[in-house]
Amino acid sequence: MRVSQRLDYALRALTAIASLPEGTTMAAGEVADRLGLPRRFVEQQITVLAKDGLVVSQRGARGGCSLARPAAEITVAEVVEALQGSVLDVPSVTDSAVSEMWADAARSLKDVLGATTIAELAVRQREIDSSRVPMYDI
Repeated sequence: MRVSQRLDYALRALTAIASLPEGTTMAAGEVADRLGLPRRFVEQQITVLAKDGLVVSQRGARGGCSLARPAAEITVAEVVEALQGSVLDVPSVTDSAVSEMWADAARSLKDVLGATTIAELAVRQREIDSSRVPMYDI
């Protein structure tokens, strides 16, 4: 199993947007630049997320994107489903122990991702960022 770059970049972008002061927007290209990610790729993911109602995006000089709802109300599972359809695509075979195991794994993964919010990721990212700030002694 592998997490796609598409999903990883989208979650990083949403985490960055969630860290903006309330009422602030930022262009998707600027989000990409701040994170060191490919602009066009991030812009494409933001477009998909906007169509799914997770992001509000406005063009123009005063444009930019912001979360459509509070970050605490957007789960990682919602983002995964918006971008790839299901948390874990499992075969739907009956009378199969392996199929049952995959279905159990999908339910467990959905529970974890459904309990993790963009707000939680943003808080943790701020902690990580603040621990990387160099300390200067005078």
